[in-house]
Order: sequence, then C-alpha cells, then structure tokens
Amino acid sequence: MKVAQASIANGFSLVSAFFSVLPLSCCVFPVALSFLGASGLVFAAALTPYRPYFLGLTLISLGAGFYFTYRPQKEDCLSETGCALPKRRKWQVVFLWIVTVLVLALLAFPYLVPYLPI
Repeated sequence: MKVAQASIANGFSLVSAFFSVLPLSCCVFPVALSFLGASGLVFAAALTPYRPYFLGLTLISLGAGFYFTYRPQKEDCLSETGCALPKRRKWQVVFLWIVTVLVLALLAFPYLVPYLPI
C-alpha cells in the first residue's frame, strides 16, 4: 500500500504545530494560568530545560513539511491518460503556511513578553 505524499506533508505540518506549542509551556502557559489564578509555574519550570529540544523538533518538522510539499512530484503515468493531470496541493500549501506563521509567532512570543504592557 502506497501512502500519499500529501498526507505525509500534512502529517509533518500537524506534528510541527504540536511541537511549536510545547516550548510555550514554559513561557506562555504560566502567564495564562496566572490570569486564571492557577499555579503552573512548577510545570513550566520543569519543562524549561527541554525548550531547545522542542524548538529543534519543531524546526525539523517544519523543514520536512516544506520538503514534502514543494519537492517535484513524479509522473507515474503516460501523458495521454487521465492520471497525468498534476494533483493540486492548494490546501496543503495553505495549511503549511498557516502552521509556519503560527510557529514563528509562538517562537517569537517569549521574547516579546517583557515588552507587553501588562
């Protein structure tokens, strides 16, 4: 059974989005929980040493998503047949860029927190 390349790229995009949230657990979640009155500082402090690893996994996943999205597709059939039409990757590209913007915003957020007027 052959797995579609679009599903692999979409999977890497989702994994990248998941890994982009993990580094924020040491920076954003305590601020959000402090507004709710909950104490998440112990949880955040426990995950702080792992932040570089989470960031690395995030960037590797994004790189793999871009690789699988933008690499040239192999043409498996003859030009006269109906399957020779290229698959449209419109949604795959749109979601990859949405996830990329989200990841970049979440990666920049810890550095912008000191400048927020709170």
